[in-house]
Amino acid sequence: MDNLKTLIKKDCAAYSGMNWQDVKFNHILVRYIKTPGFKVTCHMRYLNKISHHKGLLYFLERIHYRNLQVKYGIQIGYKLTVGGGFSINHYGGIVIGQSAHIGQNFNIRHNTTIGHVNGKNPTIGNNVTLGADVDIIGGITIGDDAMVGAGAVVVKDVAPHEIVAGNPAKVIGHTKGHPQI
Repeated sequence: MDNLKTLIKKDCAAYSGMNWQDVKFNHILVRYIKTPGFKVTCHMRYLNKISHHKGLLYFLERIHYRNLQVKYGIQIGYKLTVGGGFSINHYGGIVIGQSAHIGQNFNIRHNTTIGHVNGKNPTIGNNVTLGADVDIIGGITIGDDAMVGAGAVVVKDVAPHEIVAGNPAKVIGHTKGHPQI
């Protein structure tokens, strides 16, 4: 797993479409000020990093993180494992359980829920995009390069490169570079 600095640079780059290695402090600062999803993500990553210390700084950060969650309507467990390039395009109504496993370059929109059912947690691959109002529930797997359309309720596995939509979600196509089935 990347270090904290690299993860934050990758997250910042995901918002602006630039190479993460070109991200400078001023890019991070501007994104932090302008984008609530990035602000929450930065604090989630920092809290994840310091969570084993349990000192005063940890408890103050937990309070600050909780206040940000309430203010912006983004509830992400701070122990969540998510790769670099995580971006929240429209904040509000986002709930992600900290037991989910999420790969790199994950992009979500508002009113999204990713949660467990009976202790079974979702696994989401790399380069996955979720539309607005998506629910991903239970021990399912969403493969690399998949897309989930707005309003979808995903309760079954999604293969790599598939585009799913609907309630319940059904395959409606495949992402570029993958042959149609």
